[in-house]
Amino acid sequence: MENAQRLEDRMRRGQAELEKAVVTGRSQDGTVAVMATGLGKLHAVRVDPAIYEQHDVASLQNAIMEAMRAAGENASKLATEKMGPVEITLH
Repeated sequence: MENAQRLEDRMRRGQAELEKAVVTGRSQDGTVAVMATGLGKLHAVRVDPAIYEQHDVASLQNAIMEAMRAAGENASKLATEKMGPVEITLH
């Protein structure tokens, strides 16, 4: 019973830390950055204004997806470090 309580306490602490943690994901070209919590809650999306000069919607959409995927992967890595294997879904 003590082991179960310790595990539950560790998981609660880990979850609290992940809620406060901020991870960043960037597109491969560096034009888009996405910030999210360690639990995958999106906080911000930053876009380099220079991308608008290209007038290339497809490239911007791709950069946003790359940055979101990277943020999700970084959140998953952090969660694994804190709590063991978990699945993170950005929302």
